[in-house]
Amino acid sequence: MKVFFLGAYSAAGMQGMMSSNYDTRVSAVKQMVEKVGGKLGNVTYLQGPFDVIADVELDDYETASGLHANMMLSGGWDELLLPPEMDDDKAIKAARTAGDYPLPGQE
Repeated sequence: MKVFFLGAYSAAGMQGMMSSNYDTRVSAVKQMVEKVGGKLGNVTYLQGPFDVIADVELDDYETASGLHANMMLSGGWDELLLPPEMDDDKAIKAARTAGDYPLPGQE
C-alpha cells in the first residue's frame, strides 16, 4: 500500500536542513524505510504550511505508524500526516451498500 508522509518541520528540523541537502535527506529516509521492508518513492519539498511530501510503499498502515512514531520522536517535526491511498470504487461501493445514515434522534 502507498502512504503519503506530509510534514511541517519543527524549528529544530528546519535548522537541521540548513546543514543538509536534498540528496542527503532522501538517502537517510530511504535507508530508514528500507529497514522495515518499504520503498521510498518521490520526495517533494513544498511551499506553504507543509514543507515536504513523500510517497512510501509499505506492507501495512501499522508499519507507517511505526515510522511516524520514530520521526516524531526525533523532534524534527511539528506536524506529520499519514494519508494512505484508497480505492475510491471500493469506498463508494461500501457507502452504497451501507445505505442511509440516520441522523441522531431520527433512528
